[in-house]
Amino acid sequence: MPKPLLIIQPATSYDDMPATCAVHGDEVAWFSAGCGVPRDEIVAIKVYQDEPLPDPTEVRATIITGAIDMVTDGHPWIERTAAWARDAMAQGAPILGVCFGHQLLAHALGGVVDDNPRGAMFGGVDVARTPAGAQDALFAALPPVARQMVFHFQSVLALPNGAQVLATSGHDPHHAVRYAPRAWGVQFHPEFDAAIMAGSYDVYADAIARAGFSVPALRAANADTPDGPALLRAFIAAADQA
Repeated sequence: MPKPLLIIQPATSYDDMPATCAVHGDEVAWFSAGCGVPRDEIVAIKVYQDEPLPDPTEVRATIITGAIDMVTDGHPWIERTAAWARDAMAQGAPILGVCFGHQLLAHALGGVVDDNPRGAMFGGVDVARTPAGAQDALFAALPPVARQMVFHFQSVLALPNGAQVLATSGHDPHHAVRYAPRAWGVQFHPEFDAAIMAGSYDVYADAIARAGFSVPALRAANADTPDGPALLRAFIAAADQA
């Protein structure tokens, strides 16, 4: 049997988006579809419920998903997961951090995560590849400017030593980062499609409006993009290379 893909869940969307999950499943299903990895080849660990993590050598690759909590909340499970990720990166394990997961990798290595001085960001965003990104195993598969979906209140404000920026946006200069030879973080949500984003707008409409965004305008611009799934499949391909 092949090693499973590990999905580390700092939350489940069943908690805050039950109506969407009733139709589309939670982030495990979304990543399964985006990565092209069958659900029975995935092991999902809810670290916020203190479920133990396996040895990184026991899994094919690891994805750390988004969360309801913030990295700066300082819960014990956040620090335990950061320590696990730090050890996994030191071992050369393939890891992709998404949104909260991206921020957690930065935090684990000594970077700074906090509220973005530019504010929160939601919706479709153009993410521009850097020259380093053009040579990267994940981002070389994407167009120079890729449309990605974002939904976040905090950002990586300062990178840890040795990290390399692979893609930027006007709102987040550290939008995609390689933290180690086989460890990447992206602030966007490559697992989102338009239906999942619409569900986020349903649940968080008040918070989005308070952040200064027009929810009707976001809904009108909401559309699927092929660039998220392309990145996820590139990650799986890179992870499978010895």
